[in-house]
Amino acid sequence: MATDHPPFRIIALLASLLCLGSVEIARAENEKVVEENDIPAICKGLDKAFAKRNWGSNPCRSLEWKSGGKSVEGRPLMYLEFGPADSKNTTLVFAMVHGDEYTPLYQGFEMVEWALENMKNYPSARLVIAPLVNPDGFFDFPKTRMNAHGVDCNRNFPTRDWDRDALRWWNKKFRSDKRRYPGPHANSEPETAFQMMLIEKFSPQKILSIHSPLNVIDYDGPDGLKLEQFSTEYVKKCMELRAQVKAKSTGFFPGSLGNYAGQEMGIPTITLELPTALATEAKAYWKQFKKGMVTVVTYEVPPKKTQKKEAK
Repeated sequence: MATDHPPFRIIALLASLLCLGSVEIARAENEKVVEENDIPAICKGLDKAFAKRNWGSNPCRSLEWKSGGKSVEGRPLMYLEFGPADSKNTTLVFAMVHGDEYTPLYQGFEMVEWALENMKNYPSARLVIAPLVNPDGFFDFPKTRMNAHGVDCNRNFPTRDWDRDALRWWNKKFRSDKRRYPGPHANSEPETAFQMMLIEKFSPQKILSIHSPLNVIDYDGPDGLKLEQFSTEYVKKCMELRAQVKAKSTGFFPGSLGNYAGQEMGIPTITLELPTALATEAKAYWKQFKKGMVTVVTYEVPPKKTQKKEAK
């Protein structure tokens, strides 16, 4: 993506404080499979995962989770919501869409902890977090990118090009790579339906999806947002860091969240690809990316009419 292209401007704005490190190879780590299919069992499994990686305590047990359905293996698909129901500034956060990407899990739960302490300071904002979208992949042994059906949950959304291109691309472009199997048909997986349900239920003004380890920020959505709409000091900070932030397209895929929510629904969708999936780097990434993630939550996307007017 060229840096003078309009979508880069919103990437620079929302990710102005994200300074990415070098790409490393993720190493495999595993947990025992959670046998029970309820929220306490999930929390127990996460306690073990956090302890194993020296991530400290996990707030999972103390929270009032809501369930948005069941995974393929019957585990609850959990989410939390903060802020007023009538907010015009709702942010939806997804993490652990791919079960073998460790660092997004830590970021998701750190965002939960941040929200518990700080959302009261932003009374007009609403935040919805699903920190473990793919529990079956995470609790599998060994962990897998895919869900329990072997489907990549970021290639299964019912985009307009899915029927025409998804399986054809998978066969030809990806040589039938099992890690990127889009499924037998669009929206075939409960984890996909879960994400779609949250989008429909909360009508977010923006979406942040946390992945690893490509070390980039990808943007999909309206291209009419301009830096000139925002404060001089903020624009200055964006410009200072523009050379450091790798903001580019990671590709346009049938069935991806960016295609579905960003391109087709017009919801600004940022995919943050952390530099690595190394569990040992998770705490450092939170310190590095925290301000940028908070910016995404607190930033108010201009109304679409304003965007179109400014784009002319």
